Amino acid sequence: MINYFRDSKRALVLVVDDSKFMRFKLREFLENEGYLVEEAENGEKALAAYNLHKPDMVLMDCVMPVMNGFTACAHIRQIHGGERVPIIIITSLYDDKDVDQAYKAGATDFITKPVNWAVLRNRVGRLIKASVTERTLGLSEAFAQTIIENALDGIITINSGGYILTFNKAAESIFGHKAVEVLGENANILVDNLNCTEKQCYLDIASLRLEELAGETRAMVARRKEGGSFPVEITASRFRAMGEILYTLIIRDISERKRKEERFRESEERYRTLTENMYDLISEIDINGFYLYASPNFEDVLGYSPAEIKGKQIAELTYFEDADDVMKELNNIYEHKNTEHLIARFVHKDGEIRRFESTGKTYKTASGDSRIVFVSRDITERQRYEDTIRYQAFHDALTGLPNRMLFTDRLNLELAHTKRNKQVLAVLFLDLDRFKLINDTLGHGVGDQILKEVSIRITACVREDDTVARLGGDEFTILLPEVKLAENAAKVAGKILETINKPFEIYGHKLYLSTSIGIVIYPDDGEDCETLLKNADTAMYLAKEKGRNNYQLYTPTMNEKAFERLEMESSLRRALEQQEFVLFYQPKISIENGQIIGMEALIRWQHPQRGLVPPVEFIPIAEDTGLIVPIGEWVLRTACIQNKEWQKAGYTPIRVAVNISSRQFQLQNLADTISRILAETGLEPNWLELEITESVAMENGEYTIQMLEKLTKMGIQLSIDDFGTGYSSLSYLNRFPINKLKIDKSFITNLSRGNEDAAIASTVIVLGRSLRIGVVAEGVETPEQYNFLKECNCDEMQGYLFSKPVPAKEFERMLKERIYYNP
Repeated sequence: MINYFRDSKRALVLVVDDSKFMRFKLREFLENEGYLVEEAENGEKALAAYNLHKPDMVLMDCVMPVMNGFTACAHIRQIHGGERVPIIIITSLYDDKDVDQAYKAGATDFITKPVNWAVLRNRVGRLIKASVTERTLGLSEAFAQTIIENALDGIITINSGGYILTFNKAAESIFGHKAVEVLGENANILVDNLNCTEKQCYLDIASLRLEELAGETRAMVARRKEGGSFPVEITASRFRAMGEILYTLIIRDISERKRKEERFRESEERYRTLTENMYDLISEIDINGFYLYASPNFEDVLGYSPAEIKGKQIAELTYFEDADDVMKELNNIYEHKNTEHLIARFVHKDGEIRRFESTGKTYKTASGDSRIVFVSRDITERQRYEDTIRYQAFHDALTGLPNRMLFTDRLNLELAHTKRNKQVLAVLFLDLDRFKLINDTLGHGVGDQILKEVSIRITACVREDDTVARLGGDEFTILLPEVKLAENAAKVAGKILETINKPFEIYGHKLYLSTSIGIVIYPDDGEDCETLLKNADTAMYLAKEKGRNNYQLYTPTMNEKAFERLEMESSLRRALEQQEFVLFYQPKISIENGQIIGMEALIRWQHPQRGLVPPVEFIPIAEDTGLIVPIGEWVLRTACIQNKEWQKAGYTPIRVAVNISSRQFQLQNLADTISRILAETGLEPNWLELEITESVAMENGEYTIQMLEKLTKMGIQLSIDDFGTGYSSLSYLNRFPINKLKIDKSFITNLSRGNEDAAIASTVIVLGRSLRIGVVAEGVETPEQYNFLKECNCDEMQGYLFSKPVPAKEFERMLKERIYYNP
C-alpha cells in the first residue's frame, strides 16, 4: 500500500488559542509526543494557517478575539478536504450548550480545561490514526475505481448466480450496453452460446461453471447489444465480500487478433503467442550478449531467420561503429537491473544499415540466470524523415546550400575559433545582377534552374572547408575561414565573377548573367556576425553602383554611402509624391537641312535643397528599388501631355522620344499602359518614339520581338539606344520592328582620336541603311564630328553642338523661332 499521508507520529497539528502560554504548553506536549506543530492566535489566522499547511489535526480554543473557535471550526468544514480532518475543541466552557455548539460546528471531540494530558494524548493519537486510515482507505477505493473506469479492458463483477453487479466504461464500449441497462441482469445476455462452436469458449453462467473459470483466461464468443457476435478473452478472479463469493471478469475484445490468426493460419505455430504477433522485434539475450530467442519478424526486418540469429552475439549484427557501445549498455542493464533505452545501428543480411530503438529489461529465470528481453523497433524511416526535416530547417530547399540560419551558426562558430587562434576570415556577399528581370520574363522555372547552376558554379570556386549559403532570392554568402590575406578573398571573388559571366543554357535559352560582390575581413570590418553581414551587404551595393559585375572590399566610408543611398531612396519616393521631377528636352537635328525634327525627353529632379539633380545620381537607385516604373510612367505621361500642348499651340508637330527602362520593358502590361496614356493625353501614336537600350533588347530576343511588334502595331516609333555597346545578334536585329538606331555617344566622342571608333560609327550607319533603318548620332559636340557624320550620310544628330537639354519654356522658344543649325 502506498503511504500518501504523513506517518501518524509525524502528523502536523494546528494549535489555535489566543493564550500564548496555552499555545506554548500544547506545542511542548505535542512535540514531545513526536508531532509537528503550527500555531494560530485566533480563528481568522487559523483559517489562513489551515489553507497554507493542510494539518492532519486541529486543536481549537473556543473563546478568542476576531473569530471564535466555533466559527473557525465551521469554516474549516467548508474547505475542500476539511470535512475529514479531526478537530478537538479545548475550552474552559463545559456546560451542555457549549458542548452542543461545538459538535454542531463540526468538532470531532471536546476536551475541557485544565487539560488532562493523558486524555489528550490518547485522543490525539486515536483520532489521527483513524483519520489517516480513513483517508488511505478512501484513496485506495478511489484509486481502484479510477483504474477500473479507465481500463481499456471491460471489467464486470457478478455474484455466484451470474447477476451483474458492476459494469465499467470499457465494458459499455465493448458490448454496446449502458451500465444501467445490465446491472441486475444475468451475465448470459453478454454471451453468444449459439455461435460458439469451440468447447473451450463455451461459458454457461447459469450453470454456475464459474469455479472452472476462476484464475484462468478463456476465449469465448460474446454478443453485442445490437446482436452481432465477436470473440473475447475472459479472465476471472474470485473474491469474498459482504459474506458472499463474487467474481471479477476482465474481458478483452480479441476480434482483431482473431482476424490476424485467420489470415496467418498456416503460420499458427510460429505466431501462437501475443509476443510473436507484435510488430516490434522481441529478443532474449544472455549475460554475454548471445541471442537465446528471436521473434519470427526478425527475418522480415533484418533478413535473418530466428534459427540463424539464435546463438549469435548481438555485436555480430550491430554496425561496427556501434558494437562497443551496445555491449557497454548490456553490461549497464545487468549491473543496474533497470530498463534502458538504446538506439543503435544494425546490419541487414543484405548489407543495408538499419537503425533500431530498443528497450531492455532484465529478469531472472527459475534457475537464477539473468536474461534481458529486448523490444526493438525499426526507426530507419522515422530517422530519415527526422533527418530530412532537420536538413530542411538548415538548408535551402532549391539549391541544397546552407540557409541563413546555418550560415549564421557556422559564422559564429568560426568567429569564436578565429578569435581564439588570432586568425583572419572573410565573408563574401553576392547578389546576381538583373536576375529579377529574367525571373519575371522567362518564369520562375528558368529562374530556379539559374539559381541551381549558380550555386554549383560558386561552390566549385571555393575550398571544401568553406561555406556557400543562399540567404534567399538571388543573394548568396560565402564564409572563407583562415584566408590570411584580403587578397586571397579577392581572388575567390574574381573566380566567381569569371564563372558567373559564362553563358547559362537553360531550357533552350542562352542567358548571360553577372554578379556584384561585397567582401569583409574579420576583425578589421566587424567582430560579430551581424556587423560583418551588414558591411558585406553595403560593399555589395557599392559594387552595383560601380556598374555591377565587380567586387568591392568594404571600407568604413561605405556606411556613409549606404546611408546616403537610403536617404536618396526615401527622397525619391517623396519627390514622386510631391511632383519634384521636371522634364528637359534636347532637340534632334536633321543633317539634311539642320531643322529640329524631334526631341528627347530627359528627366531632372528639382530637389528642394540640392537644386537640379542630374539623372545619373538617382536613376541607378530608382532601377534597383523598382521606383523606375512609376517614375518612367510619369515621364511618358508628362512628355505626351507637353507634346500635345505644343501641337495645339500651332507649332510644327515633331516626335518626342522617351527612354523605356529595363524594368518597364519587362512588364507584360507595358503596351496597355502606353495605350492608356496616349488615349488620356490625346497624342497620336506616330508622334511618340520609344527608346530601349541595346542590352535590354538582347536580354531576351524573342520577348523583345513580341513586345516591339505590339508597340509597332499601335503606330509608335521605336529606337535602339546606345547601339554598339552590347552584343547584338544581326539575326535578331533584322527581326526587330525598329525605326532607328542610335549610335552610342562613346563612339562619337572619340571620333577624332582614332580610326577605330570612326570605323564603328560608319559601319553602324551602313548597317542602318542596308536594313532601311534610320541612324541617329548622339553626343555630337564638335563641327568635326558633324562633318564626319554628314559625310557618312547619318540621318539625325543630337548633342551640345546644337543644344543642351533645356526646360520646356526654352524648348518652346526654339520651336516658336524655328531655330535650325547652320554649319
